[in-house]
Amino acid sequence: MDEKRKKEIKKFIISGVKVISFILVFVILIEVLSVTVFSKSKATTYKNKFKNAYNFVNEADNTIDIIGLGNSDLYSALVPVRLWDKKGYTSTVVASPHQTTSMCYAMLNEILKKQSPKFVILEADMFYEGIKLNSEKINSASNKIKNLNFFPYISNQYLTEAIENQFPVFLLHDRWKKIAMGFLGKKEENKNDVKNSNFDHGYVFHKNIKKVFPNSNMDYTDAVEELPQDTVIYLSKITTLCKNNNIQLMIINVPTLTSWSCARHNAVKEYADNNNIPYLDFNMLEDYKINYKRDFRDNGNHMNYYGAKKITNYIGNYIKENYSDIIEDKRENPDYSSWNDDKKTFISIYKIKKF
Repeated sequence: MDEKRKKEIKKFIISGVKVISFILVFVILIEVLSVTVFSKSKATTYKNKFKNAYNFVNEADNTIDIIGLGNSDLYSALVPVRLWDKKGYTSTVVASPHQTTSMCYAMLNEILKKQSPKFVILEADMFYEGIKLNSEKINSASNKIKNLNFFPYISNQYLTEAIENQFPVFLLHDRWKKIAMGFLGKKEENKNDVKNSNFDHGYVFHKNIKKVFPNSNMDYTDAVEELPQDTVIYLSKITTLCKNNNIQLMIINVPTLTSWSCARHNAVKEYADNNNIPYLDFNMLEDYKINYKRDFRDNGNHMNYYGAKKITNYIGNYIKENYSDIIEDKRENPDYSSWNDDKKTFISIYKIKKF
């Protein structure tokens, strides 16, 4: 081999080592940032859309019986401290705006590293995340894609969410703004925040009241608006994950006037029935009454605290009546006395006169 060729090979090797070294340093830097400045626990200490979703990282290991997964509908409707006060169940809500089933699957895998829940509650509104309510899109249930899990499948959405979940720096990059504000001597004000506190366990409190009016979305039809392909795939994965970990899965729909219909209800009920999963649709329950004058905080999409109390009470009663053999009342257990403190903090911070 001539001298010129040797120099070219040496130059190529050196260039390759530099590229590999740069990539390694970059990955290490991303990992360090993800477990320090941009960690999931840090996400719970400043205002951002994932603040409540990642509250589960602050829960003591193996203390949570019920995990709630969903989008903003769920974090507006399930009140863990009330579920504790009325039934003695420990729970946490893992939800964020526009959360998807693929993100829920990734989150549940992470939760199970530290918790051994008895129940997982899925809020079904996220099953159609990003799809506007449109009667023209209703199709026959016979068209539903079947046997999707016989081959490996990773959606673009799941791949993005998996990367963000593994490296929170990509998820929480807006924290740079908060850091910059700190260097400038500015502090973010949020009167409802209690530093390093997890007293609301993922619930997002709202006391606003907006009067709404019922519409025809839930009028009976035997039509079925099929579940999106990604939803079927990751819902199946969540179902399997729960079965493999002896977790009772339950699907619910909290009341919403803007994004739910009887056709969507039919699709979810079919999936639930086929997989022996209990399904509570508060838009259709005969023994639950929505107060359209008082229970919503916006145009009918999200519950306020008054509506959330009703939802939480119903879920607590349902679980006690049907699953008291797998979940216990811990109110007399001194190891869980901190939940009583959380209730007191909740009442004090939100100035609740009638809990």
